[in-house]
Amino acid sequence: MGDDAVIARIEAQLEELKLRLPGLEGKANKRERTQVNKDIYNLENDEAYVAAIKGSLNAGRARQAAAEDEAHAEALKREAAEEDARAEAAAKRREEAAAAAAAGGGAPVDDDGESHLEMKLIRKGDGETFPKPGDNVHVQYKGTFAAGTIHDGRDLSGKEFDSTWQTKLKEHKPLAFQLGAGRVIRGWEECLLEMSLGGIVEATIGPKWAYRKGGVQDGEGGYVIPPNATLCFHMELVGVRGQMAGKPK
Repeated sequence: MGDDAVIARIEAQLEELKLRLPGLEGKANKRERTQVNKDIYNLENDEAYVAAIKGSLNAGRARQAAAEDEAHAEALKREAAEEDARAEAAAKRREEAAAAAAAGGGAPVDDDGESHLEMKLIRKGDGETFPKPGDNVHVQYKGTFAAGTIHDGRDLSGKEFDSTWQTKLKEHKPLAFQLGAGRVIRGWEECLLEMSLGGIVEATIGPKWAYRKGGVQDGEGGYVIPPNATLCFHMELVGVRGQMAGKPK
């Protein structure tokens, strides 16, 4: 007899016995009431019944675990498909950016065949509004030097060198520019092509896709960004083609 059948049989007997108890109140029915309670106890502790309950619980947990595993596998498949779609779309946008640059629409692309960008996703964007070359974008950011950045004997690791945060206003003033027009470093161009509106990333950009061996100097000849510096940016894409994050289209 299977677990379900054992449980059904015992519980039917228990229900029948429990229904008898209200009619067995009083001294005259004490002996019969005691026997009924004893029978209930014995049934509730019957080895076959207890084993069937445990088996049923274990089977339920196994079914739940299997369902959760299946749901997790499906979620992983969806995420993989979404990632493949994003990668394909980003590759297409990079091709468009390279074509625009080659046609004179932006800074020349110095491509050594390697990527000099590492991205860590902090928050997904809307997954729909991706910028493409020629689009006007708005970006909020904070730039710091990568760990191990040394210049003139000074350790610049983690030091902030630029930001859109306005201390007096206590808010960001996003940087607006046309993507693919050579207005920003290549690392930014490549990074933004993989982001969608509202997305936040932490980007680490090697010198070949940043300011290379020239660095950035101030008006007095001092270096704001030293030569061959690896840069880290906390970037948020807040505007694409006039559409601002958090505002209805």
